[in-house]
Order: sequence, then structure tokens, then C-alpha cells
Amino acid sequence: MEVYANDEERLEALQRWWKENGTSIVAGILVGALAIAGWNLWQNNQRSVGLQASNVYQQLLLANREQRSEAAIKLSERLIQQYPATAYGDFARLFLARLRVEAGDLAAARKTLEEAMTRLQDDELRLLARLRLAQVLSALGEQDAALTQLDGVPEDKTGKFQGAYAELRGDVLVARGQPEQARAAYEKARTQGEASPLLKLKLTDLPARQP
Repeated sequence: MEVYANDEERLEALQRWWKENGTSIVAGILVGALAIAGWNLWQNNQRSVGLQASNVYQQLLLANREQRSEAAIKLSERLIQQYPATAYGDFARLFLARLRVEAGDLAAARKTLEEAMTRLQDDELRLLARLRLAQVLSALGEQDAALTQLDGVPEDKTGKFQGAYAELRGDVLVARGQPEQARAAYEKARTQGEASPLLKLKLTDLPARQP
């Protein structure tokens, strides 16, 4: 510990210390201030982007309720293009695929869902996108591709969609002319719950078991 004889020596020591360290201190303060300002700006921007995306999504829901299909499609595309990193952009991808299916444009629905599969980060949304993609592929007559999608995730990882996955597998197997395998899939769907009201009818319509 340094001991100074008088105030003049203390002042000289302080001046030497400031000369040696002052620049780095000022730089550190400026960097810290800029970091705080940048973080606040980013947070404000994120809130603003989220609010804008939310407003567009509400318009999308309204257009859908009012059955304004073209407007709903354009709003979905806007969300995807302008707010791709938000949850609203993710929802819009699935919404747009459904709108394309309802419009009878299965090829466009397929493209939308394939793009969604590469972008969605939420596991549950990815499961739903995969299920819908398999449905579209089956409707296009591409049963092998549909099965590939269904096989792309382990059965115990399908979560609340487990019954829906099993039922769709049954549908695909029926289309492939494999009624016994389809029966097994439908039975599994029935035990797993969340099955469609048509499931019982699908089972009834299957050919009788072979002796």
C-alpha cells in the first residue's frame, strides 16, 4: 500500500494512474453503454415485430372465419415472408397448407408443408406438419412417400398425435391393398385415443379376416 506525504503527491499518483488506465476505462464504459442500448433496442424491436405479426394473424383468422379464402391465403403468405422467425410465421405455414388443400391445390400444399418441415423448430408443430404432409402425399396417390413420412418419427415420439398417426397409417395401407396391416393400425389408433369418428366405420369396411 503506497503512503503519500501530502495531497500533492496523491494528486500526482492519481494523474499517473489515470494516464495509464483512463483510456481502457472509458472504452469499457462506452462498450457497456452500447451493449445495454443495443439490447434495449433489440427488445423493443422484437416487441414491435411480435405486435405487428399478431395483428396480421388476427386479420388472417378473421378472413378465415368470413370464408374469404384469397385474403386468408395472402395474409398467410405475408406472415411467412415478413415474420418468418415468429411463432405466427410458423402457424401461417400450416394455415396456408390447409387453405391450399381446401382449394384443391394439393401440389402447392405439399410444397408448403415440405418447406415447413425444414423451418419449424417446435417439436409439436413439426409432428403436425409431418402428419399433414403424409395426408397430402396419400391424397396425391404417393402412398410409399406417405409411409416414409409416418415412419420418419418413432411411434413413442408422436405425442398427442399418436392415434392420428396410427389411423393415417391404416388409411395408407388400405390404399396399398394391405387390409390386415391396416386393421392392425386402426386397432392401435382406437386404443390410443384421439381417433376420428370415422374410425369404427373404417374398421367395419375392411374385408373379413382371412382364415
